[in-house]
Amino acid sequence: MTEEIQVTIIGAGVIGCAIAAEISRDFNGEILVIEKNDRITGENQSSRNSGVIHAGIYYPMDFGPLKSSLCVKGNSMLYDFCKRHGVPHKKTGKLVLATNNLEEEYLADVMRIAKENGVPGARLIDIREIKKLEPNVDALSALYVPTSGIIEPTLFVKKLHGIAEEQGVIFLTGNKLTEIKPDNNGKFFIKIRSRSSEEVFKTKFLINCAGLFSDEIAKMIDPLSPYEIDPVKGESAKFYCRKRENIIVKGTNIYPVPFGYYPDGERADVPFNRFVELFRQHKVIKSVGAHLTPVFDLKEGRYETGTTITIGPAYSKPQNKEDYAPTRNAGYFHKMVKPFFPNLRIEDITLHQTGIRAKLKGYYDFIIEKSRMHPHAINLIGIDSPGLTSSLAIAEYVNKMLKDL
Repeated sequence: MTEEIQVTIIGAGVIGCAIAAEISRDFNGEILVIEKNDRITGENQSSRNSGVIHAGIYYPMDFGPLKSSLCVKGNSMLYDFCKRHGVPHKKTGKLVLATNNLEEEYLADVMRIAKENGVPGARLIDIREIKKLEPNVDALSALYVPTSGIIEPTLFVKKLHGIAEEQGVIFLTGNKLTEIKPDNNGKFFIKIRSRSSEEVFKTKFLINCAGLFSDEIAKMIDPLSPYEIDPVKGESAKFYCRKRENIIVKGTNIYPVPFGYYPDGERADVPFNRFVELFRQHKVIKSVGAHLTPVFDLKEGRYETGTTITIGPAYSKPQNKEDYAPTRNAGYFHKMVKPFFPNLRIEDITLHQTGIRAKLKGYYDFIIEKSRMHPHAINLIGIDSPGLTSSLAIAEYVNKMLKDL
C-alpha cells in the first residue's frame, strides 16, 4: 500500500522552510519537505542573497499588490522573529539617492509608493542630511527609510529549518521530484529520486515552493499552467571600507534610485513617463540597481558589521537556471556606483558571489494561488525580491489558504 502524507512541500529555501515552520505549529498530520540539494541553504536564491531587509518602497500597490502588502508586513515580522530567535540582523536604515534632475523624477515616485504602502518614517532629505548619515556619499537628494536593514540569510533559513524539524516536519534533502500524478480524489502520487533509490508516495496537499524551478513543478501539476520563469543573473562584488577614510560607510544601506533595465542588464536612461510605459509593457525590469550593503563578518564568534560592504547586483542573462559563472569585472561595478560613491577605486573592488533570481516572465507580482485544475495544490511562482523579507508573511498567507482547502 502506498504511504500517504498530509502535506508535501517542494523546495527548502527560505519560503519552503518558512511555510513548514508556520503550518506545523498547529497542523495535525505529517508534513514532508522535498529538497533537491544535498543540504539546506544549498545552491538557491536563499543562500545567494544580499541579506537586505526591504521596507516596501519599490512595489506599487496597483501593479504588485502581494509584493507591496507582504513586504511591509513581513518587514516587521522578520525583525520580531530575529529578536526572539537570535538571528543576526540590524536595522540600518536606507538611503535611496538621486544624483541628477532626471533621477529626482524617479525618486518622487519611490516616495509616492512608500506613502501608498504605509512604510513607516520614510521621508525626503537634502544633501546636508545625507552627509550627516553617510559623509562619503554624493547626491542631490534622497529618500531616507528607517525600517530597512540587513540579516544573515543562511542563519535565518537554518533557524526556520530547525523550528520546523522540532515541530515534526520531515526534510528529505538530495531528492529530486520527478513526477506528479493527480488521482481521481484530488490527491497526488509523488515520485522522487535520490542518488541511490526511487520512491513513490501519495499526498493530500501539495505546496510548490521550488523557486527557479517552480514553473516546471506547476506544469507537472497542470500542463496548461501559463507561468514561465525567466531567470536573471545577479552578480555582486565587495570592498573593505576601513581601507581609507574617504570610502568608509557608516552602516546605512546605500541605493541609487530604481531604474528600468533592459534584458541584457543595461540601464534604460529614459524620462520617467517613458519608463512607466516600458515597465507596464514588460520591456524593462524595474531594478533597485547596484547598491552598497553592509554585511555581517564573523569575528571571534560574533557577527559584526562595519568592515565588508557588498556592491550589486549587476544583472545579466544566464545560460540556464544553474549558470552561476561570473561575467562582470570590477570596472563594471565601479562604473555603477561612481555617481554616488565617487572615492571608490577599481582596485578596491573584488568579486563576491553570483545569484539567480526567479523572475517571472510577463508578470511583476508574486504568484501565490491554487492550481486551477487541482485545487489541493498551491503554487508559489516568481518569488524573487522581496521574497526573503516577505517570507514570514507569505507563510502566514499560505497557511490561511491551506486551512480553507
